[in-house]
Amino acid sequence: MRRPTAHGTAALVACLLMASTTARGQSTALAEQLGHGRVVLREIRFVPGSDRIDDSSAAVLGELARALVANSGVFLIEGHTDASRDAASGQLLSERRAVAVKAWLVSEGVAAGRLLAVGYGASRPERIRGRHNARIEVTRVQ
Repeated sequence: MRRPTAHGTAALVACLLMASTTARGQSTALAEQLGHGRVVLREIRFVPGSDRIDDSSAAVLGELARALVANSGVFLIEGHTDASRDAASGQLLSERRAVAVKAWLVSEGVAAGRLLAVGYGASRPERIRGRHNARIEVTRVQ
């Protein structure tokens, strides 16, 4: 195994510091958005056709958990899917995904009683810059 050079180590440390600063800034932004009542998350990914959260979503879910802890109140986790499947299966999948996000947040310390989960399937489409409808939204309800 090659040992990192001094230059390589410095570059790695700089990248880690930038990532840490970006994560803190994004976490603060999520807390601020929740403070205003709503946040739309397109970064939460699921294994295709399932409610299993992809490992790549851990960072954004961690930020969301910290933001929820920083904001009081009750929040609704909304699951949305695209229209690539029939309405009934899309509805069910969006419900299961919202419940999976709630379970993840509860496992990270957010009180279960502060979170409600609902799925909307493809009934509330949103198309932004060519992105499809699949997303999780979190809304303050109380």
